[in-house]
Amino acid sequence: MNIKLISVAAALAVSAAVAQDYDDEYEEEAPAAAAESAQEEEDEAPAAPAPAPAAPAIEDEREEAPVAAVESAPAEAPSGALSVLHGNAYNMVGNEAAAATIGGDMDAVYKMAGRKLIYVEPSDQYGALSLASGSMTYLLAFDNSEKLGMLTAGIATKGFGIAVDVALDKRFYSNEQKAANFKSTADTTTTGRGDYLAARVGVLLGGMDLTARVSWLTYKDENDWENDNGNAKTEHDEDWWNLGARVALSNGPSAKSLAWSAGLAFARHSDWTKDTQGNTSVEVTGENAYTHIEPFFNLGLPVITAANANVFVGLNTFVPIRIYDEIKEGTGEATKKNNRNAFGLITSPNILGEMALTENWIVFGGANYAWNVFTREGKTIEQGAAEDNTSIITMKTGSTYANAGLRFQYQNFTAEASVADELDSQSWSGLVGHLGVFLTF
Repeated sequence: MNIKLISVAAALAVSAAVAQDYDDEYEEEAPAAAAESAQEEEDEAPAAPAPAPAAPAIEDEREEAPVAAVESAPAEAPSGALSVLHGNAYNMVGNEAAAATIGGDMDAVYKMAGRKLIYVEPSDQYGALSLASGSMTYLLAFDNSEKLGMLTAGIATKGFGIAVDVALDKRFYSNEQKAANFKSTADTTTTGRGDYLAARVGVLLGGMDLTARVSWLTYKDENDWENDNGNAKTEHDEDWWNLGARVALSNGPSAKSLAWSAGLAFARHSDWTKDTQGNTSVEVTGENAYTHIEPFFNLGLPVITAANANVFVGLNTFVPIRIYDEIKEGTGEATKKNNRNAFGLITSPNILGEMALTENWIVFGGANYAWNVFTREGKTIEQGAAEDNTSIITMKTGSTYANAGLRFQYQNFTAEASVADELDSQSWSGLVGHLGVFLTF
């Protein structure tokens, strides 16, 4: 059985036992909830689909460069039992009006001000620590970039926060050989896939907040070398990196009903090599070199509100625009030029509901899907007077994604767990578990 599902079942069972020991009023309800969730998790559990997948016609930059992800900036949660900080098992559909999550607040940085807590998420190998001291809060988090461990460090105050992310995989090799009237050198620099450096800031601007991020990701093992054997000098350079940036403005701090965020994501994706021998150089531009621009606008609205329950609807909309680098083959009049571009409109409607069953238990769940309203891909090939133009327009609704979970809280301990699956999958074949634990001080 998948270890994520085992951890979810164990967490719910432990939560039920704690509830029985410390809260006699609900001693029969807690074990029933745990047993019911454990029963649903007996099937095999491959990886779940992304909560808000992009249209297949335009490659989803969000999987490749964390900067391009459209992360929601949640509005303040309603007062009462539902006004709590959740783990990342909650609101996996990206509803803009839902309560805060540890992931969203760490992204905005300043929202962590004043908190003393540790959060651990074994299902996704993530941990975060927030230490408030006077007017300053110090942040530390561990995550992964590809197969590399990633460190996050930051500081937060009431209206401003800044953090950096670092994941490293670099190797520097140097060799020098000498003999009578002879000298040779060889230098190689290797950067591994997942090498990542990012900085992000969050600022409170009255009733709004502004967040920004810039990042550099090496998405493929990169090798650069230089050899000098006497008078014969050769060089090889590779550029397999993605430079990303994202800025967003949100009314989350002041939203009473309608919550929104708007912004722009940018990525420069390099796919390039250069070989030099003496005074001659050959540069090759790959098919996956492009500039990506993506405006986005997200909406969230509560449609049912009660003292112990909320239901939200939302709509997250993206306008991806991608311009590929021109590829040239040949020389002179025989040069063949290949130009491509793509743009579209993608929207993701979503629903999310939550209910406080008791002062210790909250149940939540949501669903969404990505609707590729339209995507147009264009390709033009020119060679001399000849020209070949191709246009492809795609419209498609993606698979529905759904998840449901439970939150148990007793004094300074909180555990959240959820399961998710594509609704159209057979026999729950896409089932996957999520588990997060808080200790607050």
